[in-house]
Amino acid sequence: MAPSRRRAAGFSLLEVLVSIVVLSLGLLGVVGMLMTSVKSMGESGAFTSAVNLVRELSEAVRINKNVSTRHERAVNPYLLGELKRRDALPGELTGVSCVGLGASCDAKTLAAWDIRQWVGRVRSTLPEARIAVCFDDGDGIDWVCTDTGRTLVVKLGWTPHIGSPEEMSPDASPRVVMQLAPGYGGSGSEGP
Repeated sequence: MAPSRRRAAGFSLLEVLVSIVVLSLGLLGVVGMLMTSVKSMGESGAFTSAVNLVRELSEAVRINKNVSTRHERAVNPYLLGELKRRDALPGELTGVSCVGLGASCDAKTLAAWDIRQWVGRVRSTLPEARIAVCFDDGDGIDWVCTDTGRTLVVKLGWTPHIGSPEEMSPDASPRVVMQLAPGYGGSGSEGP
């Protein structure tokens, strides 16, 4: 009888090793879930930043309606063709500031200053940012702008931290497409 009591009194080394392996696998799963959660939170933060940046540009565009509703790139600095990370900042405004008491910018200079500052903030906030601001009457799911639409839109993309390889591709669809201001007619419209 003594040997049977001894066997029931404790665990064998094999049982302890199996429980350590099972516990380790469970902990690895938890760590993996935590890493995915942290990456998702980072991507959520990038998306929130993108929406806030678009909202900021929308306010600037609506304040400067006399320029932003024009379809000609020569008179509307807000219009950007597709701009990628390594492209130069738009405009030739070195030393110009449209902020403060001494600022004296006309509407077109203000628009050029606004878009240059905004593109700089987008680039510093979103990884590998890709931007287009244009008149578009399409569905907005690609980077091509019709330039004949009645609505001024911004198309914004960046390289996400997580996702499929297609989403990380430089040719991926824009991640945010938002209306900045309604247009007031067809091509060449002067506004209301």
